[in-house]
This record gives sequence, C-alpha cells and structure tokens, in this order.
Amino acid sequence: MSAPIYKGGRPYFAPGIRFNNDHGVFTTSSAPVDGTSGTLAGVAGPGAILQRTNGSVYVNTNTKASPTWVSLGVGATGAVLTDPVISGGSLTGSTVSGNIESDTVVLAAAETFDADVTPGLITGFAHTVVAGTYTFDLNLFTTMTTNAGLTIAFKLTTAVLTSIQYATYAATATDNATAVSTQGTTTTDLTEPFNSKTAAYTFVRVFGSMVVGTGGTFSWYGCQETSGTGADATVLKIGSYSSVVRRA
Repeated sequence: MSAPIYKGGRPYFAPGIRFNNDHGVFTTSSAPVDGTSGTLAGVAGPGAILQRTNGSVYVNTNTKASPTWVSLGVGATGAVLTDPVISGGSLTGSTVSGNIESDTVVLAAAETFDADVTPGLITGFAHTVVAGTYTFDLNLFTTMTTNAGLTIAFKLTTAVLTSIQYATYAATATDNATAVSTQGTTTTDLTEPFNSKTAAYTFVRVFGSMVVGTGGTFSWYGCQETSGTGADATVLKIGSYSSVVRRA
C-alpha cells in the first residue's frame, strides 16, 4: 500500500487502499480488463472495488487470480447485468439483458380516432423485447359510442411469439350488464384481442402473458371498430397506460 499523501486536508492513498484478503479500493485511468492477465490480476480479490478517473466504478465478481470487473452503474458507465433469474422476489445472477423490471408508458395527451378503421400505433406504446417470458397490461380510459367502438391489436416488428395468453375486460362507467370479457391465444401479427362497439365503454383492459422466441418490438395499435366522426369519434384519454414486464 502506498504511503498516505497529505494536501492540507484528510489523507488519500495512491493508487488505492487495500484491506484484508485483498479487498480494497483501487484506481485506474482506463477501462478494466478481465482475466488472468487483466487489470489487478493476482492483486485484487473478490469484492474489490476499482474506480476509474472518469467516475465509473467496478467490482471484482471473480477470483483474485482472474478478476472479472462488473460495472456498478456509477459515473460514465452504466450497469450491465446478464442472465437474470427472479426467485422469491429477488434478482440474482450477474446480468440483466433487455428490459427486466417493468417498461411502462403513459399516454401524455388524449388520442382521437376519427373516421379511422386502420390500426395504428398508440403514441409511445411500443416495447422493445428480447427472447424471454413476459406479462403485459394495457389499461385504456376511453370515450366512444356504439356507432364506432374501438379496436385494439398487437403489432410485432421482428419479434416472434412462441405463445401468448391474453384476456380483455371492458365496462361502462356503471359497470353493469354491459361489461364484457374475452380470451385468446393467437400469436399472429395484428391480432385483435379487443374489437367491439357493443356498448359505450369507458374502460378497456388487455392483459396476459407471452413467450418471446425472437426479439424485436411488441406494440399496441388502435382504431375504431366502425368509422365514426364528430360525436362518434373514439378517444383514448390522458393517463391510459401500457406495461410490459420481463419475468424470465
């Protein structure tokens, strides 16, 4: 360990501070290199911290003889975690690839379908997915009439679904006999889980789970079930949202 250097304040150590079992805090000016011939091989033990001069921080997750430096997500370099496993409510493993946790989009402005029967992207409701298992939950606060109604479809761009299970629920403000629900398992692009003008629904929900075999984009598209203008326009209200969560 280098001798402390004093510059009018508390001492600091260069190039680092070492503790028992070669745990310590080390510094470097360049990106660390893994392996037996890498950065601090034979010096820094498991759990040792390496701080770059640009502010990035790493931890050795392997042995002293062959360090593996994993970013802690501090400073210029964000965390990179792979092969996630969720067990008992905790995240284990060293890597998160793609969107583990939830990817939620909230409609910031009302979206209106007026004489519109061609499904198009609901603003922002596009989720990038990798191969894995997901749950999804689309909640739409709506205004519509029985003359026009609403169609909701999922759009797959590059993404290929191995399987999907979805259910829908729609209700009016009073949630009486007009409430409807459906289920389905069709994995085809632009499948329409919801397509109805039976009632002037004020809330529509599409939820379920899916297995993605090939990564890409999973999006929600919307339009009217039957063309309607003016008073028959269909509106998705501010605060409607879409959430996709990778589970495995």
